[in-house]
Amino acid sequence: MKSLLMLIAALALTAQGQQPSCRDGERRCQAQDRTSPFYYRCAGGQWSLYTCGNGYTCTTGGGSNAACVPNTAPPPACIDGQRRCAGSGNPGLYYLCSGGTWNIYTCGSGFECKQTAALQAVCSPAAPQCRSGTQRCVGGSNPSLYNMCDGGRWQQKSCKPGDRCINIPGDLINCQVGR
Repeated sequence: MKSLLMLIAALALTAQGQQPSCRDGERRCQAQDRTSPFYYRCAGGQWSLYTCGNGYTCTTGGGSNAACVPNTAPPPACIDGQRRCAGSGNPGLYYLCSGGTWNIYTCGSGFECKQTAALQAVCSPAAPQCRSGTQRCVGGSNPSLYNMCDGGRWQQKSCKPGDRCINIPGDLINCQVGR
């Protein structure tokens, strides 16, 4: 009910020509108690509702941005200061024991959790997914799509309509005029 009221309020502001204030890329959970798989994401200064997907719940992870985490219970009893990574589905999240309870936190953008010992973990810079400048055709049902590596992350691009992507030596692609 609370989330429905929030959505109605946001729509009312939009209808009046006012925009709820947000920064592009900002994310907020629909519910603050880890009971909802829904979150809001800001794009173009406007909030849009998204879902974390099956088996995931939204959490603020101790920071301002929301993250989707598996619906798994945190590890059992703990000693203050212990840390453990949340799991492979969310490499940027970790549990930190405080007051005898596990609390979930985010490592931050560009960092991932690395388990260093049984109950110790650290946030380290994430390994790049690719080498900058590398290009690869996606293939499949849309032959014009390709991925280009920029700053260690894959970005999806497209050849001109009607053209198709061809992989060429040197980790590059060529957009060939369609036939």
